[in-house]
Amino acid sequence: MKILLIMADAHMHTLRIGPHVRSMREAPLTLTTLAALAPPELDIQWRVVDESIDVVPLDFDADLVGISVLTGTANRAYALADHFRTREITTVLGGVHVTILPEEAARHADSIVVGMAEQSWPALLRDFARGDLQAEYTQDLQSNDVLEGVPTPRVDLQRNSGYMMPYTVHATRGCRKACDFCSVPAVFPRFFKRPVSDVIRDIRAVPGRRFGFNDVSLLEDREYAKELLSALIPLKKKWGGLATVDAIRDEELLDLIAKSGCVYLLFGLESIHQPTLNSIYKGFNKAQEYDEAVSRLHDCGISIQGCFVFGFDSDDPGIFERTVQRVEELKIDIPRYSIYTPYPGTSLFRRLETEGRILSHNWADYDTMHVVYQPAQMTPEQLYEGFKRAYRQTFKFLPILRRTISLRMYAPVNFVGNLTYRIFVKRLAREARFRQPSTRPVVVEAP
Repeated sequence: MKILLIMADAHMHTLRIGPHVRSMREAPLTLTTLAALAPPELDIQWRVVDESIDVVPLDFDADLVGISVLTGTANRAYALADHFRTREITTVLGGVHVTILPEEAARHADSIVVGMAEQSWPALLRDFARGDLQAEYTQDLQSNDVLEGVPTPRVDLQRNSGYMMPYTVHATRGCRKACDFCSVPAVFPRFFKRPVSDVIRDIRAVPGRRFGFNDVSLLEDREYAKELLSALIPLKKKWGGLATVDAIRDEELLDLIAKSGCVYLLFGLESIHQPTLNSIYKGFNKAQEYDEAVSRLHDCGISIQGCFVFGFDSDDPGIFERTVQRVEELKIDIPRYSIYTPYPGTSLFRRLETEGRILSHNWADYDTMHVVYQPAQMTPEQLYEGFKRAYRQTFKFLPILRRTISLRMYAPVNFVGNLTYRIFVKRLAREARFRQPSTRPVVVEAP
């Protein structure tokens, strides 16, 4: 049996320099984990393609095609699915967007996988092998929060050379918080933790010294995180990942983060104003504590990737300059900006839809780099141009030097990260000026 697994691309977070393509993110785990979940009794030949770094073989002689769908890649995923179905190849769709909008996805697939797939994907493969494929697979939500039985991903199937971080591990799934713009609570209604022994097994399988955790909130459960970090120390590996800044208040946890080999953490700082943080249900971030958190992490030799969002209802046209200045004051090692985006399934989407402020239902616009709603205190054009201006000001040559040329905090990840975003800014500058999104239905055309 030949199976082609695809992660569709929407030209997000990639750099193209001549013929060379590089993804600015870590290697995804979805496809390699799906391959590892296959029942051992089935004889399967795998082809795994992440379209952000490789070309999808449209003429591949597959028996089954599986496509993972994010909201920003949905149009492209549907077009690929339609193409393979035209060739009379059975096509399955799954992922975050499919879980949130299953009826929409079902129009482009022979079968869909809703929610988690540890049990449903192997069941789907067995059904397909005996000619009894069902239209939808949804596994029951388990009663406890321990996620057991997740195998080590088949990293041998992926091309590692296309990623900034080629080796990735996950320890948890979901988040206990519920920020208004985040779709994680809609997909994972609970916070799940893998057995520490399973996570350490996967880390030992990483051939290099460096890896990334792709968890959306790795340190959410403090006691679990301490157990995991303690087990990491003897491995003497270097790692990075995502966390919420409130975790830094725990002295014991911070000590273990440093001792376990952490070299960078990415934080969703989002806003420099506390009332704004409170309004998006992220009041656990304390804007007045940002300076102390950055200083404490730098004292441990840990670089900070700080993410800020523009376009909150409290944001006026002056927010861009104020945020850029604050980023410089905080000494954020690798700053990142995005546009407030109401992803389907979120409380933000429901609110803005009710208020009649959604400007676009074209999922290709949902990449945090386009304005898809009417801001409260500025025009969509002002928001888009201010977003680009903030990136341009932050990644000028002198600010990059100030962030990276430091005897105390110099690290390759800082230098490479800043240069990467400088290239990204140049690409962003070539983008057309803001265009009012079309409210007409999107026609998905097969490739």
